[in-house]
Amino acid sequence: MKASQSPWVLSLSARLALFASAAALLAVLGCGQRGSRDVPDALRAVAPAMVESHGNLHFVLSPAIGFQVAARQGLPCLLFFTAEWCTYCHQMESAAFNDEAVSALADGFVCILIDADREPELCRNQGVSGFPTIQFLSPDGRILHRLVGRQTAAQLAMGMRAASKRYAWLTGSATTVR
Repeated sequence: MKASQSPWVLSLSARLALFASAAALLAVLGCGQRGSRDVPDALRAVAPAMVESHGNLHFVLSPAIGFQVAARQGLPCLLFFTAEWCTYCHQMESAAFNDEAVSALADGFVCILIDADREPELCRNQGVSGFPTIQFLSPDGRILHRLVGRQTAAQLAMGMRAASKRYAWLTGSATTVR
């Protein structure tokens, strides 16, 4: 080593080995994935670019595709109306969307993300003016339940159960999420 060279300078082969190790670690851990759960079975047919994780929940980014999946799977929809600038939305994502009970209940829904800045007309049509808003709908658009404002995990789970029970009642199904 030259006198002017730092002991922290790595040779090209050492840098490549370090890069390969880091790449392997990221492949195992999932670089850039915000949630840690696998994509639910109901969303496996959706193109990966159309699904985004927030906490442990997986959201379809297109309402049209989300409702098609819901109709095909016979599941109600959870519409999360949010905005990038919404502090309460991000707080809810960090807390409630990482809760195990909420994650388990979400498997009984097709979750759809509605960005208020990209879909202002949809927000107006659904009467959404405050964020976050979670609206539960049947695949044919019937309102099942609605939550406005930041919700705790317990409040969100209670809303999900209420929507599931209403959907079961509307469809004559005996199955609801617990």
